[in-house]
Amino acid sequence: MINALVALLTAFSAICLVRVLRGPTLLDRIAAADAIGVLMTVILVLLSLVFERTIFIDIAMVYSLLLFADLMIISKYLEQGGSEDS
Repeated sequence: MINALVALLTAFSAICLVRVLRGPTLLDRIAAADAIGVLMTVILVLLSLVFERTIFIDIAMVYSLLLFADLMIISKYLEQGGSEDS
C-alpha cells in the first residue's frame, strides 16, 4: 500500500516537473517546484515507514525548513521588483 502511494507521488512529481520545465510564467515554475518539494517531503516520510528508519523523518524536516526558507527568499526577491517573466 505504501509502495503504491510512493509510486503515485513520484508520478505527481513528474507531472510537476513538466510544469517547471514548460511553465508559461516564472510564478508557475516556482509553484510547481514548491509542489515537488512538498511531494518529496511526503515521500521521505512514507519511506521512513517502509524502512522503519527515523532518519528519513529528520531529513524530511530539514528539507521542509529549507524549502520554506527558499520560498521566502524568492518571494522577497519578486516583491522587490525581480523579474516575473521567463
